[in-house]
Amino acid sequence: MRSVGDVFTAAMALMGEDPCCDCGADAVQEYAAMTPAIVDTLVAEYRMMDGSSGVQAQVRCMREGLAGIDDTYALGVMQYGLAAHLLVEENPGAASFYYQRYVELRNIYFSRRGGEDGETWDLYGGIEHGEMGRW
Repeated sequence: MRSVGDVFTAAMALMGEDPCCDCGADAVQEYAAMTPAIVDTLVAEYRMMDGSSGVQAQVRCMREGLAGIDDTYALGVMQYGLAAHLLVEENPGAASFYYQRYVELRNIYFSRRGGEDGETWDLYGGIEHGEMGRW
């Protein structure tokens, strides 16, 4: 299970920032302070698209794990969403690129998941038995 800090580190690498470096530490600290709330939003979006029900606990710190979220999604998709939200005021062009990439990867991820099993009912009203409906 990946943590919020893993997603943050991946997003910083995308943005060309070094989360461990002292140079530009003010920007990185500001990004780190905003990250839990943004990741909480991304997790809620994941749960909505996944069809998960129930209230989930809020993400409060960087060490917190992302329970119930696939590692592929956490490190392959969420990093783009986080980078987009972090850069929206500072660099709108880059934020737009990261957001478009996030939406593209999110849609690919959810389109490749299996559909729900369930009963399929006849939409055509008995045509298979030689009976025709009134048109």
